[in-house]
Amino acid sequence: MKVLIATTELQGSETDDFIGAVPGELVVDVGPCEDATATDDWSCTCSRSFVGVSSGLMTTTAKVVDSIAINARTYELAVRQGIGTQFCADCASDIAKLSLSIANHWEAGTVLERSRSTIRAREPHLRA
Repeated sequence: MKVLIATTELQGSETDDFIGAVPGELVVDVGPCEDATATDDWSCTCSRSFVGVSSGLMTTTAKVVDSIAINARTYELAVRQGIGTQFCADCASDIAKLSLSIANHWEAGTVLERSRSTIRAREPHLRA
């Protein structure tokens, strides 16, 4: 089953990259906060980050990995337990399903970035 994890791969490609989540930690896409969408102010870090399930911290990059150690049920339980204090149980379940859908859309090994509601593969920048 494919899932998203925090990664340092391709971190620093953008000048405002950051990683607070623990590399290798499961991450989810919780979407931009209500403040960003209500005010149309997309400078908030929530508009371009994924959230670590265990740490609750954000990162601008996530990697798609194929994990044989987890199934859909245990994944959803981990997400609900991890972010359940910030979101209602049904919301956490929806976030888990959305994040699995995102992971399944991409090949394992792909590093992703998020901008507003757009998820895209991060391309390595060639440096001279």
